[in-house]
Amino acid sequence: SRMTPASRVCAVALVTALLSACVAAPPRAPASMRVPVVAQAQPAEVTGLASAASVASVVPAIPAAPPRDLWRRIRDGLALPGCDADPRIVPTARSLVADPQNFEQMLAAVRPLMALVQDTVEAAGIPSDFTLLPLIESSYRPDAVGPGGYAGLWQFDRGTALAAGMPILAGYDGRRDPWIASLRATRMLARYDHDLHDWRLVVWAFNRGEWGIRRLYDQRGQPPLTPALPDWPVGATARGYLLDLMAYACVFRDPARFDVTLPPAVPPAALWLARFDAPIAPALAARLADVPLSQLRAVNAGYFDGRMPVDAPLHLLLPRAAHQRFLRRYAMLTPSQWRTLRPFRLRTTVTLDKLLATDSDADRTALARGNDVRSDIPLRPGQILWLPAGTRRHQLQSVAVDHVAPAWHVVQAGENLWSLARRYGVSVQDLRTWNHLHGSMLRIGQRLYLRTPG
Repeated sequence: SRMTPASRVCAVALVTALLSACVAAPPRAPASMRVPVVAQAQPAEVTGLASAASVASVVPAIPAAPPRDLWRRIRDGLALPGCDADPRIVPTARSLVADPQNFEQMLAAVRPLMALVQDTVEAAGIPSDFTLLPLIESSYRPDAVGPGGYAGLWQFDRGTALAAGMPILAGYDGRRDPWIASLRATRMLARYDHDLHDWRLVVWAFNRGEWGIRRLYDQRGQPPLTPALPDWPVGATARGYLLDLMAYACVFRDPARFDVTLPPAVPPAALWLARFDAPIAPALAARLADVPLSQLRAVNAGYFDGRMPVDAPLHLLLPRAAHQRFLRRYAMLTPSQWRTLRPFRLRTTVTLDKLLATDSDADRTALARGNDVRSDIPLRPGQILWLPAGTRRHQLQSVAVDHVAPAWHVVQAGENLWSLARRYGVSVQDLRTWNHLHGSMLRIGQRLYLRTPG
């Protein structure tokens, strides 16, 4: 499935919020990508807190960053014919990056996912041209849905996804899970190469279907190196698909040729994969990690309705920079206790201590840390608290998990206090008070609290 230029532009607005075997079981990381499990050892920052064993394992989805930057890693791993191998490659590349600034902004936004995919590509032993495939398929949008029900970064249909080992369950779709989908897609591409022995044919097999290309291969044998686009009867769509991938590879080989400046990528904005013993609401995980909910959802699009089904892969992609903070807070309760927490909105001004005064089993220290508040400081009406599901007080109103507002927002171009107040259901005056603003001017990149700072 192909994304339109308009959808590529929309991808920038969506993904910028960043800055995720058998069908029944999720795949494990390849041996080259595994690190020692921390379930039995406390990181230094967790000293004095409950055991970190409350997380089944918190491991990086990608290993420590190599000494060279992401763009160099991609360039060094390219294998498709170069910019001048066909006279159509450079003109196609110019059309794909007709707006260099927009292209640069998109790369900056999707860099964490590109780093994740690049590592699965390297682990599978395939060229980094395939790191660029999601640019064609989805503009690196994990939640992309194309015509015919194709979904995710790699745009798999349901049948192919299930055959490749991507779980599709009630409340979860492995095609939209960047970690699961990328592992399966790169393994599939490596298998195609084992049968076809030509990366150009592998690209066509991914786009057009494995068996059709294998029949042509059996009939025609190995295609010659020239022309760069083999003269095979695969149809205009498949030929354009391979040409687009060669064109993107050309841009990364020589960005200056297209007036493109690749955004800084040392070190890459890496993601971590946290595996759990029990489900946790993504909105609660965002609170514990202190990252915007929109950012967490953008790289964990496989989960629907704000929940993690018990029969789905129990993991989340988190920013590497947030993993210690998340682990320190998560270790304060057991997995089953975090599973029981639900969001409530305060109706009145009250302290957490008074709210839980009759709940002898409640761990007020852990709940205060998890909610990023002081237990003895009055909390304002409208604030969202995560509390045990059985908590029933006249001061509280239940909130749907998928409607929980983020704790803060990063200002984007064109936004103002009025539009943000309307978007998040708060008043302009509250935004001013919570953020110590004396006027109405905002700057791009400014971080605004959307509730009373804890």
